[in-house]
Amino acid sequence: KGEFYLEGGAMVLADGGVVCIDEFDKMRPADRVAIHEAMEQQTISIAKAGITTVLNSRCSVLAAANPVFGRYDDLKSASENIDLMSTILSRFDLIFLVRDIRDEQRDRSICLHVMGVHIDNYKPGGATAGSGL
Repeated sequence: KGEFYLEGGAMVLADGGVVCIDEFDKMRPADRVAIHEAMEQQTISIAKAGITTVLNSRCSVLAAANPVFGRYDDLKSASENIDLMSTILSRFDLIFLVRDIRDEQRDRSICLHVMGVHIDNYKPGGATAGSGL
């Protein structure tokens, strides 16, 4: 009928709760600006198609981002590795670094455990049913 209406995005729908954002580092700059307002003011201003309003976005934000070039560089600071503007980073109360330290033996052990959870004939310690171990 040619009528306009507003639909709330993730942060509006999460009002009073938690919004989880993956690949935060790959977000378009325009979206980062919108999220910055939402995190700072806890509102989202909309002015489209003759509709002007402010929607609540009082939510916690849990975001995950990858380091620059896909690998964390111990010789650089956290902010250099994350490569997000300091204005966005300052909106977060906590920043956790999750690093994968290469250790072939530990990785193999984790792999065997994960695979064993999904394979019926797995025995702890790497032995399989019928292997005599």
